[in-house]
Parts: sequence; structure tokens; C-alpha cells
Amino acid sequence: MTPSPEDLSILGGNNNVVPLLPRPTVELEFSNISCNINVFIANKLRIENKEILKGVSGCFKPGQLTAIMGPSGAGKTTLLNILAGYSTRGAKGEISVNGICACASKATGRGGARYIRQHDDLREHLTVYEAMSLAAALKLADFNAHERKEKVHEILALLGLSNTSITLCRDLSGGQRRRLAVALELLSDPSLMFLDEPTTGLDSSASASLIVLLNNLARGGRTLIATIHQPSALIFEKIDTVYCLQAGRTLYNGPRSSLVPALASAGMTCPAYHNPADFLMEVASGEYDVDLEKSAQIMSQFKPDLTTNANGSWENHIPTIPALPSPLDIRSDLKQKQSLLSPNYKQRKLSKNIYRQSGLLRQTWILLYRNYLMTTRNYSLFMYRVAAHVVIALIFGYLYFGVGSEAGSVLGNYVYLYGSMLLVVYTGKMSVTLSFPLEMDILRGEYFNRWYNLGPYIVSILAVELPFQMISCVSYVVLSYWLTDNPLEPTRATLFLATIVATSLCAQAWGYFIGSTTPTRIAVFIGPVLACLFSVFGFCLALVDTPYQFRWLHHISYFRAGFHVAVHSVYGFNRTRMHCSKEYCHYITPKTFLKEMDMENIDVGENMALVLSTTVLMHALTAAALWYRLNKR
Repeated sequence: MTPSPEDLSILGGNNNVVPLLPRPTVELEFSNISCNINVFIANKLRIENKEILKGVSGCFKPGQLTAIMGPSGAGKTTLLNILAGYSTRGAKGEISVNGICACASKATGRGGARYIRQHDDLREHLTVYEAMSLAAALKLADFNAHERKEKVHEILALLGLSNTSITLCRDLSGGQRRRLAVALELLSDPSLMFLDEPTTGLDSSASASLIVLLNNLARGGRTLIATIHQPSALIFEKIDTVYCLQAGRTLYNGPRSSLVPALASAGMTCPAYHNPADFLMEVASGEYDVDLEKSAQIMSQFKPDLTTNANGSWENHIPTIPALPSPLDIRSDLKQKQSLLSPNYKQRKLSKNIYRQSGLLRQTWILLYRNYLMTTRNYSLFMYRVAAHVVIALIFGYLYFGVGSEAGSVLGNYVYLYGSMLLVVYTGKMSVTLSFPLEMDILRGEYFNRWYNLGPYIVSILAVELPFQMISCVSYVVLSYWLTDNPLEPTRATLFLATIVATSLCAQAWGYFIGSTTPTRIAVFIGPVLACLFSVFGFCLALVDTPYQFRWLHHISYFRAGFHVAVHSVYGFNRTRMHCSKEYCHYITPKTFLKEMDMENIDVGENMALVLSTTVLMHALTAAALWYRLNKR
């Protein structure tokens, strides 16, 4: 039921009825913020200390859109990251949120801030509505399905994304992607939002539209802080407060309407018909022969005319987000004016302002469903992996056709077994070593903005990736094992298949660990090197031939353990004499081959336990490394 105009007048005379009344506001104050980091200078082969911020201070008030401006290298993003708690390495000083002080070097105490990075970290294979609905399910635990749906539609309408609700994120324009990034964080209705270069990569029209949106959002009592390099005159008019940095120091901090008079008080007159933002950037870049430190001191003492408020006060506006085309948040049971004014109604509205994360089991289910949707729409990657395994199985089957049953071809079959193990180790490891660093960027943003916990995320990733790798291995083993005419006894074939799959999953666990702890350029080098190192033992070197100082590598090598079990599954367990088509076959008795390869006394259980325990250990180390990277700011 749509409420009548009379009902709407009770709520403030606006057709915008959203559960954001009253809004808890956030005033962010920071004092003497400095940042020093150590930088390695390659051409000098030494580490030097670089001072990025030099004791800056300021106060950002609710209801205002604040732009942190400055030339490149002035410290805009560094200051934004420190204020948001996103990256606090090398930071010193104090940050106060509504009078509650916190150390700038700590990532906590930011009043539930949300941070939107410069790059749009979106799930490319979800539609806009799916991305919003799944985010709402993760963030809004106290909302039922109908309320979440209404809230999603409301925010999509607010940000002008209703017509793109069934469009995949990868097909959105730059402006639409940026607005969707804002919409995803508006679901939890934050009072404090940080945006890093929101207009970068957008055309003038999309940039102006986004800044107008942010300005309107600020009018709802939010504190919005964005870094903007050099806004146009149209965009600059929508900014309430300007905080300009120059070489790590504060050049100007005050209302946008007072910028030109403040510059004039310091002897720098902005030319007529000149964009004040451009003029400010020219001054900050040192294009004018002035003492910038002295000018900053003069401008800090400038007192604007308070008789008029050009920017307006957010308290003079209705403290809600801008009007919607239709009142989507009014429930059908709100039929009477009395119900709109009742204490119970107000209490219900206030309770909806406290947004709680879903539980761990529900997070796991939602993330599993999200991964399922993305995988089914990007199935080509999975099909390529399976097709590659099938093609290599056909090639190996052709090269080593029938070697498994012939005594004169034991060494050829031995090479086939080694090649099979090497294949599944490389495909299992490198597929995630290269893809996981790309996932880290999105994970870092979603985790920082408190979408979910790390545990459910890891479980959801493994629940999708492990079956794919297992299917790929099975497709290879079934085809190549049959073509090479290895024994089809159920015990032997099952053990061989299980060993190949377990070793591949162990290599995949190593790939996750390498991908989560090293940059991509290093990961593509470390992954193959470690695979080659572990593969040397057991195939090229027997234990008795291994130098004493390297024998520990023999014992911990998961590749060696899996390879020994694979060979033993084919030639062990008292296999009878093999067929010999030549006059003499040295390995007509499989036990002779095992003895010469130093594999006669293989403990299958112990080796399989090593492979499985290594798999569990590497996944645990990956989780620990991810937790450290995500929580160390």
C-alpha cells in the first residue's frame, strides 16, 4: 500500500521515506598526523626514510562533502588511508571520532567508516541486482528478505541504477561502476565514508553526476571525504569543504566558498573567470613565486564572513538521502498517522539503524552461492582446464601406448608416471598462484568494509576450486591410465587415482600459499622452482644418493611421497610376472624394478599421510597469512 501525501507530510514533507531518521553523525578530527616510510633506493642500494605527511591537522564535519586536494605526491591518498584506517604504516598522531581519541597508527576507532578504493572492485560476472542482494544478505542480518529487497531497490533508484539491475557488472560504464561501488557500501548506511579519487577515469558528465550524488548523500548527515586531483568548475561548486595539501603540509583548510578570499588575503588573487580549483593547484604546484608555508599560515588565520552560509548547513536540510521516485521503504502495515508517530514505530526505525553482519554459517552459504553464480557464468575457464588435461592425456596415451603391461617398457611407464605427477602438480599449483593475487584486491576491500569474516570466505573458495581440480585430474587419469594399459585392478587403479588427486590438491594448497604471500611477479617464479625442487627427490635421486644435508628435503617432499605411492600402486603389492615380448626383460618381475629404484619398502599410509597433512598445513598457513595481510594496516 502506498502511503498518502498526508502520511508523508508527517515524516517531513518529503516523499523520501527511508529508515535513516535520526542519523548518528560523525565528526572526524585529526591532529599532528605525520607519516614516514622506509624506501629502498635501487640505484643507491640503500634504504632511505621518506616523509610523506608533516604534521597535518584538521576537522571534517557531518553533512559536508570534503575534498582532499593537492598535486601529485602531496600525500592525498596517504592521508585518506590513515584517516580511514585502511593503511596506517608509518603513521603518527591522533584521530578523534566524536571526541573519542585513537592513535593514527591503529586501524580501529574510525566510527564504522567505509572505504571505496580508486579501482572498482566489483564481481564482474554478477548482475547489479545480484551484487546488491548478496551484499545485503551479508550485511543486514536483522532484515528479512522483503526488507532487504526493498532496501536494494531503494538504493538502486537513488543512485540511478534501476535500469541496469539485470546488467552484468563487467558491462557497466565507468560512471555506473563507480555508483555501484558507492551503492554497495550504502547498504550498511555508514555515517563516515572515504573515497579515493572517485572521478578518476570518468568523463566530465559522469564525474559531475557522481559528485552531485555524493553532495546529496552528505546532506543526509553523512561525513564524506574524497580525494580529488583537479576538479572542474562545475564539480568544485558541489564541494563543501576543501583540504589542500602541498608537499605533505596543509596549504588550505576551510569552506570552498572562502577559498578565493583566503587566497587573496595571502596576496594571491584568482583571475576572473578562472576555475578556483585550477588556481589552487597552480599555487600548490609552485607555479607562483610565493612562500607557501607563510601563505598557508596567513590563510589559516583568515576568518570568513559568517553572516551568510554559501554552502548551507546540513541541519537545515531533511536528514535523509535524496528523494526517490517512489516511497519504497514504507511497509504496507503503516496505514494510520498514529502508527507513523507512535514510539514503537520510532523504536523499530532506530533498531534498523544498527546493522549487524550475518552469522558464520550464513556467510559461508551466501559466499558459496555467489561463487557458484560466478563460476557458472565463467565456465569457459573450467572447460579449458578440463580440455587441457584431456588433450595431454591423449598425447601421453599416444606416446606411451601400452607400456603399462609390457616388461620391456617399464622405464617408459616410469617416465609416464613421473610426467603425470609433474602435470597435476603444475596445473594444480599455477592455476591458483596466478589467479589468487587478483582476488586479493577485491578481498581486501570487502573484508575491510566488514562484509564477512575470513573463515567463510576461505571455505567458499575451496568448496568451489577443489572439485574443479579433482574433476580435471580424474579426466586425465582415467583416459591416460587406460591408454597406457596399466593394470585395471580396482585396488591399484583406485589407489593411483587417489594419489594423483591428493598430490594435485597438495600442490594447489602450495599455490594458494605462494599466491597469498608474494607478488605475482615473484609467485610465477617461486611456484615452478619449488615444484622442480621437490620433484628431484624420488625420481632423479634416491635417498641413499642424496647428500646428507639435503635429506630433510627428501623426507618432507610431498611430490616424492605421492610419486612413490603412485609407482607402488602400479608395480607393488606383489604384482606377478609381466609379459615380455623380447628375448630378455630385466624387469619382468616388478619387485626387481622397485628394488633398484629404492621403492621396495614403501609405507603407503605414511606417505599418503604426509601428502594430506602437508595439504592441511599449507591451507592453515594460507589462512594465517591472509589474516595477517588483511589486518595489518
